[in-house]
Amino acid sequence: MEIEKLKGSLLSEANQDAQRIKNEAKENAKNMLEEERARISSQKKEAESDVERLLAEEKNERFAWARLESKRILAEAKEDAIKNVIEDIFKDFGTVRKTAEYRKFVEKACDEVVSELGSKITIHVVKGDKALVKAKGPKIAEDLDSLGGLIAETTDGKIRMDMTLETLFENRRDDIRKSISDKIFGGK
Repeated sequence: MEIEKLKGSLLSEANQDAQRIKNEAKENAKNMLEEERARISSQKKEAESDVERLLAEEKNERFAWARLESKRILAEAKEDAIKNVIEDIFKDFGTVRKTAEYRKFVEKACDEVVSELGSKITIHVVKGDKALVKAKGPKIAEDLDSLGGLIAETTDGKIRMDMTLETLFENRRDDIRKSISDKIFGGK
């Protein structure tokens, strides 16, 4: 019977040990599960925070790109408007030769070139503008291929003054563009 008692005692101890180990294992598993849930929850919060940050960055980047693109489109539209006005000015150059201001311009330009180069020069004008040249002494040639104005050169051809409408316009292109821009879009 002693063996039975010993056997029963060992079995009882083994069952208690097994139960204790089982309870410890359950407790460890429960703790590990809670730790894992906390870790996953923390990672989820980090991921959500990262996603929110990335979305905010993407939104800001898209807004910045949209602002830049709208500025580019606006600049192109303004440039097109200025180009259209300049094209209209060139179209109007054909009719400017019929105005009193043009006659005064040609007379003044002739006086300037004679004053600068002397009277032994050739003044080239557009066909039909010879009558506008009042200066005495220079040779007048109606051979200029231009919208208007004149070119004066010394008889040896070493010095040449270009006072055509196109050249005068080109010399003042930036000022004219600024003036057009100020009138169309308001000065700054």
